Amino acid sequence: MNPNYGGTAANHYLIQQINGASPERLMFMLLEGAQKFLLQAIAAVRRRDIATRARMVNRVSSIVEELAIRLNHEEGGELVGNLTRIYDWWLKELFEASQRNEAERLETIERQIAEMKTAWAELDQRQSTTQASPLSAQGLVG
Repeated sequence: MNPNYGGTAANHYLIQQINGASPERLMFMLLEGAQKFLLQAIAAVRRRDIATRARMVNRVSSIVEELAIRLNHEEGGELVGNLTRIYDWWLKELFEASQRNEAERLETIERQIAEMKTAWAELDQRQSTTQASPLSAQGLVG
């Protein structure tokens, strides 16, 4: 069995969750992962654990890059442009704050991720309760 895929029940469950997720739910899940790893990076900065800090910041940046890739630039309009700028800023701040061991800057990103995660959770909830909701990820993410 490939150790990178479904070696445990938890991995299998996660893969099923991802495969069956709505675009809104998937965005929420990505942001949730970014927030989790960012909190670990902040803790690593505070205890001066450079290796863990670097590993966690790299994980967060990979997720932010995935968020950016998922944006639908053809149909998303101004909102997609704004999200692109936010994601670019997050990446710049992540690396600068990490290099300078500035937990406060990382905390700012974490708060923004938490707010965006809440918004995607609300969109997911609305989408699941009303199939034809005017507020959805349609046009924002592909």
